[in-house]
Amino acid sequence: MIGFVIGLLIQGLIFGVVVRAVLPGEQTWSIGQTVAIGVVGWIAVGFILRAVFGALVGLLLPLLILGGIYLYLSSRRGGARPRR
Repeated sequence: MIGFVIGLLIQGLIFGVVVRAVLPGEQTWSIGQTVAIGVVGWIAVGFILRAVFGALVGLLLPLLILGGIYLYLSSRRGGARPRR
């Protein structure tokens, strides 16, 4: 259980930094606030997914969700365009 929580904390820190990087420009929130929101959200999602699907899914599925959100946002902002 402790390892699961530590894993969620580390992933939440990474998520907060990635969210900050995906949405560049002037922002009203500090880096600490962005990271804190990432950690809190990640822990909430991780525990809900763990309760429904199990520990491994609780750690891996949020990464897939983050990847999907990143690809969606970056394509909407003009980045990550497919090659033709």
